[in-house]
Amino acid sequence: MKRPIPFPVQTAPGAKSQESGGRIVNGYVEELGDQAPNKTVIRRGPGLVNFGTAAGRSGYRGAIVVNGVLYAGYSGKLEKWTSAGGASVNVGNLNGTKRGFFAANNNTTPDKVFVDPDGNIATFTPSAVTNSYPDADLPSVNSVDFLDGYLVFTTGDGRAFATDLNTTAVNALSFGKAEAKPDGLVRVVSWGGRLLFLGNISTEVWTDAGTVPFPFARSTVIPRGLAGPYCISGYEDGFSRGPIWVADDDTVIRLDGYSPVKVSTPDMDRRIAAVADKTTLEATCFMSDGHAFFQLACPAWAWVLDVSTSQWAEADSYLGTRSRRAGAINAFSKWLTGDTLTGNMQQITSAANDEIGSPLRLRIESGPVMDFPGGATVGRADFYFTTGVGIASGHDPDQTDPDVEISWSDDGGQSWSNPILRKLGRQSEPKQLISLVACTGRTTWQGRRWRLDVSSGVYASFMFATMSDDPRAI
Repeated sequence: MKRPIPFPVQTAPGAKSQESGGRIVNGYVEELGDQAPNKTVIRRGPGLVNFGTAAGRSGYRGAIVVNGVLYAGYSGKLEKWTSAGGASVNVGNLNGTKRGFFAANNNTTPDKVFVDPDGNIATFTPSAVTNSYPDADLPSVNSVDFLDGYLVFTTGDGRAFATDLNTTAVNALSFGKAEAKPDGLVRVVSWGGRLLFLGNISTEVWTDAGTVPFPFARSTVIPRGLAGPYCISGYEDGFSRGPIWVADDDTVIRLDGYSPVKVSTPDMDRRIAAVADKTTLEATCFMSDGHAFFQLACPAWAWVLDVSTSQWAEADSYLGTRSRRAGAINAFSKWLTGDTLTGNMQQITSAANDEIGSPLRLRIESGPVMDFPGGATVGRADFYFTTGVGIASGHDPDQTDPDVEISWSDDGGQSWSNPILRKLGRQSEPKQLISLVACTGRTTWQGRRWRLDVSSGVYASFMFATMSDDPRAI
């Protein structure tokens, strides 16, 4: 009897492997047309190509584009690039090592500032960095953003300071206080003509009221806080799907109007809750082929939400536990990103099927094919991949003659068989059916799970699979 193998539309590893509903790693699901072979396809996520190098730099801290120049902070240094990329130019020394926040105003020559949660603050020009702030009326601050001509800073005690219009000058009385809850302020984010002042357990929305000396006034309060300073994204230029963040209850939320809506799964919630130091959680976002992706990562893992479909996948990089993407930014009509493995700036692109020469493995694991409690004989399994994807001019053999590794588990995913290799097809050779024809034994009461790995640097997409007890069945 032939039966479908249940592959997932989003990753669902479960609290234990036996509970898994399947996994997707470095991939995403896309709907196909009504007459396509399947309703959906699982595609490999975008890869990386190099945009710019920063020799000797490490500890990426964030980036900003001002007047056609990309500035990026590193541990102790500030670097810059033009749209041509290539080797960076050092701007100067930048105090501190932690991730931070950049902002610039609308001055004729924009005033540019960097702040990190340790209280380090700097202003900079295209050729120099000053590791202090020019107005002593600004106290120690932990974040910065920009709205309506004003640079806006936050403090840990719940105050928000605003500069005068398009200048760095700060009136000592130009501040407001987030007082809905006694939770201080962790971050300010500018989005949609509003300021989000995010505390530990609440978020206040302020708008430009034209008041003096502090120009902003509170309009509403959202009863959810921010878990850590780096775990919010989605508001950035070129993305603008709206803020998505890790809330104080260890869930991921986005806003429906001003109402927080949970978008994380129980599997995601468990992972967030297990992170003791929430300052290690880092969110970023990027676009690829019309899909809006929100990534949440820590040193142990990375998960990616396809905002377009509300489905999650996991992400990792070669020999690593998480994706190397960090702090992506829309610049020069590209999505660029910091790199946790190097001090370079990389470009996120679906045109790349690897990460700067390192494999980007697409892994897909199925849910179980069950015949409870007796199990079933497995005589044959067939997998519908897009074939003929080899690249004749590519590097040999992974691009010229690419393959997929197929393995299986009969103990709920606790252990897997040695993989069997099947060819994805050389260029212009799309005819082969990817089949596992040899009898692979009898399943246990836990059913048969299948794992597909594509590490070859070629186009990879998978649609569906079937399993039969008859090795001759077609």
